[in-house]
Amino acid sequence: MKRLAALLLALAVAPVGAQEKPPTASKPAPAPPQGYPPVSESVEVSITNIEVVVTDSKGKRVPNLTKDDFQILQDSIPQTITNFYAVSGGRVLLEDGKTISIEEPAIAKEPSEVPEELKARYVLYIDNLNIQPINRNRMFKRLNEFVEQTVGKQAEAMVVTFNRSLKVRRKFTNDASEILQVLQEIEGETGGATSQVGDRKDALGKINDAQSSSEAEGIARQYSEAYRNDLEFTVDGIKTTIDSLAGMTGRKVLVYVSDGIPQTVGLELYDVIQQKFRETANTLEQFEYDMTSRYTSIVQAANAQGVMIWALDASGLTVDDMMTAENRTMDVRPSNFFSRTNTQAPLQMFAEETGGRAAINTNDWKSSLDELSSDFTNFYSLGYRSSRATVDKPHRIEVVVKRKGLTARFRHGLVEKSVETRTSEAVLASLHYARMDNPLGISVTTGTAKPYDRDYYLMPVRISVPIGKLGLVPSGDRYEGSFSVYFVVLDASEKQSDLAVQRQKVEIPAKDFEKAQSKDFYYDVSLICVPGGQKLAVALRDTVTSQTSYVQKSFFISVLPPEKKAS
Repeated sequence: MKRLAALLLALAVAPVGAQEKPPTASKPAPAPPQGYPPVSESVEVSITNIEVVVTDSKGKRVPNLTKDDFQILQDSIPQTITNFYAVSGGRVLLEDGKTISIEEPAIAKEPSEVPEELKARYVLYIDNLNIQPINRNRMFKRLNEFVEQTVGKQAEAMVVTFNRSLKVRRKFTNDASEILQVLQEIEGETGGATSQVGDRKDALGKINDAQSSSEAEGIARQYSEAYRNDLEFTVDGIKTTIDSLAGMTGRKVLVYVSDGIPQTVGLELYDVIQQKFRETANTLEQFEYDMTSRYTSIVQAANAQGVMIWALDASGLTVDDMMTAENRTMDVRPSNFFSRTNTQAPLQMFAEETGGRAAINTNDWKSSLDELSSDFTNFYSLGYRSSRATVDKPHRIEVVVKRKGLTARFRHGLVEKSVETRTSEAVLASLHYARMDNPLGISVTTGTAKPYDRDYYLMPVRISVPIGKLGLVPSGDRYEGSFSVYFVVLDASEKQSDLAVQRQKVEIPAKDFEKAQSKDFYYDVSLICVPGGQKLAVALRDTVTSQTSYVQKSFFISVLPPEKKAS
C-alpha cells in the first residue's frame, strides 16, 4: 500500500504521536454547548455468512432447500443457522416468504431493497507474465461475452493486469462497454509466458547435452531460481489486489486468467534429469522450489477478505509442445501430463478453497463463465452466530447438505474479524469505492486551509454528530458514552496516508439530558496536508450502539493566495 508521507494527522483532541513535525496543531475554536444522547440498549450481533452453491449429480443447481437441509461446522464444531435466504432465478427468497429481484430491480419498484451484499463485483485479473498472448486472446472472446451478459446494474467489474508490475486498468464500473474497451487494448499486448516457454526449451536442450548430473542440475537451478523470483512478484500482485477489496461490500470474485503457474518451479527439468542420470541425480533439490506455502497465502488472503477465486486456464486443450521434429532427437523428454498437473494444481487449490471453480483442460470457457454468472443468481446464504469470540483469527468451515446425492460448493476458510478490523477495512475501502452508510447522520465540513510551514498546509475539519443518534449509559449523576473516529486521506497521485483512529469520551450531567436531544456534538481535527486535491474518508463508530457511519469528503488545497474581494 502506498503511503502519503506528506500528510500528517493532527487531532485537536489529542497530540500527534511520534512525528518529526510539531506534535500538535493549533487549538480549534470552542465547540457550541453540547448535549448528550439517550440511553440505548442496542447490542451488535456478529453474524457470519457463508454462501453455498448446491448441485445434483448432473451438476444442475438445486432450488427449494431450507435451512434444515444444511449443517455448518466451524473448526469441526456444529453451528446453529440463525439467518437463511435462498437466491433462485435471480430472486431472493426470504424466510418470511418475501421475494426481491436482483436482476431487474425496476420490477421491485424499490431498488434500494436489494441488499448491498448481493451485488456482484468481479475483478478480471489478467496475468500477462504467465500467459501466452495467443491463448489469452482466444479465451477473451468468451470473457467478452461474459462481461456483456453480466456487468450491469447489480454487477460491477474492474480490470487488473500483471507483468512484473501491477496495473489497475479500469476501476469498478457497471458500464460493460468500458470493460470491453480495456480488454480490447490488452489483446495487443505481449505476455511474459512466451519468453518463459523459450527459456524452458533452452534449459531442456542444455540438460539433454549435459555430460553429468551436476552440470544438468546447475542448469535447472539457474532456470528455477529466475522463474521463482518472477512468481514471488506474481503472488504479491494477486495478494495486493485481494487485500485492496477488504472492507468492500458485495460478492467479490477474482477471475484469474493465466496459463497456469507451477506448484514446483522447474519440476519437469528435474524429472528429465532423474530420467537421464538416475542414481547420480539429486532429486531432493527440486523441493527448494516448491511454491505451495506462498500460494496458500493467496488462499488465506482471499478467505480473509471474502473473495472467491475463479481460475481460467487459457492454455486450454494443448498438445505436447515437446513432440516436435526439433525435439525428437532428445535423449529424454518431460511428461506433458506431469507438467500440466504441476501448473494446474495451484489453480484448483485457489478455486476449491475459496468456493470457486477452475476451468482446466478445456477450450469451453463459456460453460465455466456461464456457471460463474449463475452463482450470482442461484445460491444459498447461511448465517450463524460464532461460538468463539471475534478475535481476527482464521477458522475452518465445512457445509454439509443432508439430502443424499447433492454436492455443496463453498469457501473452506474465513477470518472472523473484530468490529475494529471491519471498520478500519471499510473506511480504507471507501477511499476507492464510495460508501455512504450513515445511520448516525454525521456530516463532515472543511474550513479554509492555512500555511503550516514551507511545504504543508493546515486544513481544519469538523465532524458533526446529531446527539439524538448517539447512545449513552447512565452513570450516577451523568450520562457517559464514547465513539471512535477513523481517518485516512488519499491525494491526487493515489498516495495514501496511514489510518488514524481516535477515541472520544462523552460525559454530561443528567440535568442537561433533555436539551441535548436537539443539538449536535462537534468533533474537530486538523489535517496537515500537501497542496492539491485530497479525498478524506471518515468512519465514526458509536461504542455503545456499535452503529457506524461512513462519509467521504473531497477538498483542494491551493498554493495561490485567496482572491481579494473588491471594495
